[in-house]
Amino acid sequence: MKKILITSIGRTGTKSLSYFLNSIPNVTCFHHREGAKDLPFLFLSQLKEFSTITNSYLEERDSIAEKNTTEYYIEVNPYLRFANAQKLHNLGWTKVFIVRHPKTYLESVYIRSLFTEDDYIINQYPSDDDPFSESWSAASRFEKLCWYYKKAHSYILESNDPFFRFEELTKNSVALKTFVTYLGIDTSKVSSFSLPNKNTSTRYKVRQVVKASLKGKPINLSALDWSSLTQKEKHTYSQLCEPFIKQLGYVL
Repeated sequence: MKKILITSIGRTGTKSLSYFLNSIPNVTCFHHREGAKDLPFLFLSQLKEFSTITNSYLEERDSIAEKNTTEYYIEVNPYLRFANAQKLHNLGWTKVFIVRHPKTYLESVYIRSLFTEDDYIINQYPSDDDPFSESWSAASRFEKLCWYYKKAHSYILESNDPFFRFEELTKNSVALKTFVTYLGIDTSKVSSFSLPNKNTSTRYKVRQVVKASLKGKPINLSALDWSSLTQKEKHTYSQLCEPFIKQLGYVL
């Protein structure tokens, strides 16, 4: 049996990808299999002082995977983006990343809860040795999202794990077939190389508005307006995000 972890910063079509992979014969694929339990892992896996805890969690996850009876066991889970690659390798896992262009990532994540007043579960913060920590308190939400894009994608590039681009997987059947081939799956068993539309920003926005209405609290989920950015915000995007466009293989 081959065990694979597909992960990302989020907003990269992971839910659609999991449905697609799970439809292939002899493949078992889960999306956020242990969602509530994985959320703390996102924090702890970034801190060396919790490596014993996170390694134990990966061992626990591996024992679950080992009970699988199909040829491929795949987890598609952005919460596990910082899972230790060496530990996974020792357990026999392959780790693959999905990346996304910073512009469309920011547009997609902007109407979600990261770095909003209501979000206290998955917010991320720079450590004291991160230069951005000095300006954190004065940074806008847009700037914080730019910082996190850099943090996650710097890790991806430094890890030297393989990565595939979201835009190509979702729009190009040849790219999706190449991805499936890389995973080692027999492509002759796949009837169609296209991802189902399972998770859109519009549906998420509607759900959040309904939840807020039920709680009697208004929520602002306006789309990102690039023309309204301040010069400081534009500079932050230029400094933190634009360098990754070329590094991740996008055409400038």
